[in-house]
Amino acid sequence: MALNDTTLIGLLNHEKQNVRSAALELLSSSFSNDKRWLPKIFEAWDLYGVSEAFPEFPLLTYFSIPAEFVGECIERAGKMVTGRELTDRTCRCAGKLIEAVSVSAPVTFAPHIPAIRQLKQTSKIFFRVSDQKMQARCEWIDRDFPDLAETLSTNPGSVGNLYEVLESQFLQGRIDDILKEGLIALQTSGQERSAEQVSLACLELSSRYRLIGYEAYFVELIDHMDAMIADTAAISLARCRTDTTLSLIADRFSDYSKSGQLRSIDVLRRGRLPKTSELLRFLRPHGRGHEVQNALVASEILQFDFTALEDWLESLVIVEDSIFSRLRSQLAVIEPLAETLPESDKERTLQLLRSRSKE
Repeated sequence: MALNDTTLIGLLNHEKQNVRSAALELLSSSFSNDKRWLPKIFEAWDLYGVSEAFPEFPLLTYFSIPAEFVGECIERAGKMVTGRELTDRTCRCAGKLIEAVSVSAPVTFAPHIPAIRQLKQTSKIFFRVSDQKMQARCEWIDRDFPDLAETLSTNPGSVGNLYEVLESQFLQGRIDDILKEGLIALQTSGQERSAEQVSLACLELSSRYRLIGYEAYFVELIDHMDAMIADTAAISLARCRTDTTLSLIADRFSDYSKSGQLRSIDVLRRGRLPKTSELLRFLRPHGRGHEVQNALVASEILQFDFTALEDWLESLVIVEDSIFSRLRSQLAVIEPLAETLPESDKERTLQLLRSRSKE
């Protein structure tokens, strides 16, 4: 079974700094919707200090900030920037924390916009946080647009605040058909500019929210000739983290171009679902070239599936040095994970890691 969110969240308070950082790096790239991650980060900051808890502190915008912690985020950020330069590690962590708040669902931060405006005045580190954009999104939280589908069909250019409207109606459960039509339209070319903007706004929305049930639409787009569309669709698919995703990728992988295969592997790597490592091995004969094969092996390693230990160890042996170097920081979780293995397997695993690290 692949390494899961619960185990990673538990490692966020590990006594070793490299283990904590590795756990956060793996967790932050996986689009986890587990709400327990933020209190654990706060605990680590309080225990080890902000600058020492996670030296390589990643962007948090892939996480969903729980509404009940937004006030604490603002309070902590204010204290973290006081008297510090923009390049200070603690100050940068504060900026990333509030940036994550700003891209959450509007209902999450709506009561806190005045406090965020005051916070922005304390440091330029919050330059990415647009309180105007946040306010515009909040203004649509409870508003209804009963003629939206007809308006987008007949005069899509008339909806000036398009994303905010789509987001609000999506959160009210009103735009299932609009989303599907927009995503289908992206599979073909020749849309008028205004209609294309609707489709792109639908895709942007899907990259910010977990759209279960839309996986088949995203799978059709991750090999799109437009790299921006393909990359965004891959993020949307990765957010889903469902067994349906695995099945759809398995069905289409051999038909994808090299770029499509690499994106689909990235989706699998992020999800860390129970059957992912098995699927990655299954896909190897269908990989297009050396780069894809390396990506498959590297992604299998990052599943840390010790229930298939021999296969996992083989991947660690054959992965190229250049790839191993890029994985090194995340491999720090091996040591605590190996504690669950029988003593002989634990020693083999740690010895192989030490051997590869010295190469």
